[in-house]
Amino acid sequence: MKYRDLFTPPHGEARELKQQCLIWSVNHEHAVASIDHEIHPQAKRVWLEFEGFNIIYAYEKHWKTGDWELVEEKKGNIPLVNNNPFKPDSESVFPVNKH
Repeated sequence: MKYRDLFTPPHGEARELKQQCLIWSVNHEHAVASIDHEIHPQAKRVWLEFEGFNIIYAYEKHWKTGDWELVEEKKGNIPLVNNNPFKPDSESVFPVNKH
């Protein structure tokens, strides 16, 4: 499954997703991924956004079923950053964040 597959446009609207999304691990590490990449096994939350809209759609992997669910819609733009702000010295789980 790819990141782009998480979102189904409401009422069949044809909106264009931004080409990058923000993924979060369980320990709050974030990384930027292409929406065309396969969902990383360590991804716990994914933020998607559309071109020209100021709304972030947050999806979370259910702890028990493993299914992805839309958990939040909020105004704003996705901060496209790779880091681990809560545990900066810990080992990165996302390959793009490894030094």
